[in-house]
Amino acid sequence: MTRGVACAVLALLLSMVPGRASAEWQLKPFGGITFGGTSPFVDFDHVAGNPKLNLGVSAVRLGEILGFEGEVATTSGFFSGETTITQSHVATMDGNVVVALPRHMAEYSLRPYAVAGVGLAHVSFSDKLKTSVFSDLLPTWDVGGGATGFVSKNVGLNWDVRMFRTLRSQQPLSGLVVQQGKLSFWRATMGFAIRL
Repeated sequence: MTRGVACAVLALLLSMVPGRASAEWQLKPFGGITFGGTSPFVDFDHVAGNPKLNLGVSAVRLGEILGFEGEVATTSGFFSGETTITQSHVATMDGNVVVALPRHMAEYSLRPYAVAGVGLAHVSFSDKLKTSVFSDLLPTWDVGGGATGFVSKNVGLNWDVRMFRTLRSQQPLSGLVVQQGKLSFWRATMGFAIRL
C-alpha cells in the first residue's frame, strides 16, 4: 500500500514537470530606494535609515523552479547629511539562490520568487575635513523576494524587496564606529526583465 501511494505521488509530480524544462537567462536593470537602515558607523545626522536612491543590475539563470543570481547595486549618499558626512556610499555584490513559482504555472502572469544569498558590501564615507574616513569590504547576507511579469516574449517588469545585513559586528573605533553592531537596511526596487 505504501509503495502504491509513493508511486502515485511520484507520477503526480512527474506530470507537473513540462516536457522541455530548459533554463533561461534574464538581465534585470533596476532602480529603487534603500530604507529602514541601522548603522554602527558614525551617523551624526541620523540619515542611515532615510530613503536613498539605489541603482543596480542582476543576471539570473532560472530554470523551472530553481536558479542562481549575481547582482551589483549601489546607494550613493547612504550616510551623507547636511553637516558632518559629505561623501558616502554602500555598494553590494551578491550571489543568490532563486526559488520561483514553476514556469509552466506562470507562463502569462506574474511569477513570484524568493531569493537568499551572501556577498560583500563596500562601505565608505568621509567628512568635509577628511578626519573621519572609512572604506572597507564587509561580508553580508540578504533575503527577500519579488515578482516578474513579461509583457512580451523577451521584455517584462520586475518588482523586488530585500533585506541586507553584514555578517559580523563592527568593533568600536575612534570616531568611526560609534557602537558595536551590524549594518543593515531594506531595499525596494522596480526594473526591467530582459530574456536573453
